[in-house]
Amino acid sequence: MAFNKRTFSIYSLLAAPSLTTAFYLPGVAPTSYDEGQSVPLYVNHLTPGLAQQDEQLHSVFSYDYYHPAFHFCAPENGPKYIRESLGSILFGDRIQSSPFELFMGKNETCKAVCKEEAKFDSRSAKFTNRRIIQGYNFNWLVDGLPGAQINVESVTEAKFYNPGFALGSLNDNGQAVFNNHFDIFIEYHAVGYGAKDKYRVVGVLVQPDSRGNSKVQGDGTVDCGSSDVPVILDEDSETGVTWTYSVYWRESSTPWATRWDKYLHVYDPKIHWFSLINSAVFVVFLVGMVSMILVRALRKDIARYNRLDMINLEDLDGTSAAVEDGIQEDSGWKLVHGDVFRCPKSPLLLSVLVGNGAQLFMMTGATVRKFTWW
Repeated sequence: MAFNKRTFSIYSLLAAPSLTTAFYLPGVAPTSYDEGQSVPLYVNHLTPGLAQQDEQLHSVFSYDYYHPAFHFCAPENGPKYIRESLGSILFGDRIQSSPFELFMGKNETCKAVCKEEAKFDSRSAKFTNRRIIQGYNFNWLVDGLPGAQINVESVTEAKFYNPGFALGSLNDNGQAVFNNHFDIFIEYHAVGYGAKDKYRVVGVLVQPDSRGNSKVQGDGTVDCGSSDVPVILDEDSETGVTWTYSVYWRESSTPWATRWDKYLHVYDPKIHWFSLINSAVFVVFLVGMVSMILVRALRKDIARYNRLDMINLEDLDGTSAAVEDGIQEDSGWKLVHGDVFRCPKSPLLLSVLVGNGAQLFMMTGATVRKFTWW
């Protein structure tokens, strides 16, 4: 009776109506924009890459985009965190809003990210220069696509989009050059919606540049300067930096469904036959070795079971050692080998919990709790 009450309570709880909420996972469904419609540009954390001087990784830590030492321009009402997908959360992304203004199909040349000039003191300059030497990269997102740079593979000479772009570079004298201007190239694909076309983003390229003589004029106009005068942060005095950008829209024949193909590049796609054969031989060797060990361990039991099959009822009257050995009681795993077919208690509840992934939730919780103790 207690079991029936418990089952009825579970059924009642599952059948009870409740309010539910849902949210959109970015990048799952296409977003179509009208001409001139605002297209948001989101910023993610800065991540380390291969250093320019030795092509080595010198750091494993990422930094928030709006870290005070970088002095990047923030939106007027402050940056807001963007709701992320489960994959972004597991990868540690910190996606936030930005003050960049992009409008579908509208080319804009030389705009200021913010009106105020950023002031880098000695401490901020040392911090930023150190990140440039370590090869840190920007990570921007437009319609779920990362801002990238075009790379060319040395072996196949194939062009592909490499997500992220450099915070700065090193000049011929080994000085850190800070990038403060960005040329944003956005590729879009037109889709027909009746008499009016809509547009979808299918590619994002960002070309960073360093322009030390860029500034905002008194009348509000912006002078983006020239790359002939780069920004070099002085570690002994204050350095002023003006953030500028340009936006260029280019129509592309790439449909939305295949827009990720240019980002997903496989280096050296040749089949490594030696590695495959080596792995196959190793697997066969292990299987053979384990099989031999199991056969030797089970041979005695198999022989005993065969002798037991040959024992007749008349032989049970004797007390020979062979008969006693043949009918001796099993022990160890042999006693429970059939328990896998035994129905557990509350099978309906077990199936519901397993179907909803309760075991994964408990494993994740135990893992998180273990690491929080450290």
